[in-house]
Amino acid sequence: MLRRPSPIYELPDGCRQVEHLALLEPGRALRLNLLALVPLAIMLAVMAGWRGLVLAARGPFPGGPSWPWWLWLVLILAVILPLHEWLHGLAIRWAGHKPRYGLMLHKGALYATADGALFPRDVFIAIALAPLVGITLLGMGLMWVLPDGTAYYVALAVALNAGSAIGDLWMAAAACRYPPGALVRDEADSIRIYITG
Repeated sequence: MLRRPSPIYELPDGCRQVEHLALLEPGRALRLNLLALVPLAIMLAVMAGWRGLVLAARGPFPGGPSWPWWLWLVLILAVILPLHEWLHGLAIRWAGHKPRYGLMLHKGALYATADGALFPRDVFIAIALAPLVGITLLGMGLMWVLPDGTAYYVALAVALNAGSAIGDLWMAAAACRYPPGALVRDEADSIRIYITG
């Protein structure tokens, strides 16, 4: 079980930077957007399977708003993108830091960060993956209680969130390459990784 850490602001003596990963560099951003199709497709399959299990377990539940698809899409984006960053912020607060939220219009990205904060590797990974796990579990739960028409769009929202979490997945995978004692500084659109020695 991951314990709540004490907040870290200063690098311990002997720490050195071993990697600086800029998420939104032009070439990398394009590759990550293409790579986002992988978690999107995986989550579409998972949610389709989950929907089948829900329907088999509770039976059909007809109804739900009959809005046009484009209105659902606008609603999904208006809810999922801020919720995603808010969950990062909750995890940052759990780690003992004050989250700061923002929007980089020129890069088309929302973010949650903690100015000057350092996170132990495993804590950073938990923060990075909190929205993917949280929104997936929330969506799976909502599909049990919502009418089928609405549950379909909830499943779509979960899949879109998984696709938009590609940067989080990429940064978590990068952090996993380093020992548990590594520290990570989140800089909104990049991370710096430090190790002792």
